[in-house]
Amino acid sequence: MTGLLVVDGIVDFLAGDPVFTGLLLLMLLFVFFGYLLVRRTLLGLREGYDDARKR
Repeated sequence: MTGLLVVDGIVDFLAGDPVFTGLLLLMLLFVFFGYLLVRRTLLGLREGYDDARKR
């Protein structure tokens, strides 16, 4: 029961403060974009090392 009250309180807070919600979404998008950028960079680096090792 307490878990439901906590979720209800969070939903009420986010719905009542759209500026905070927008900033939170913007920060989450930035973190996910950064993760994907670093992942792609490291995978490309590994692929480059593997190609150089084959030659």
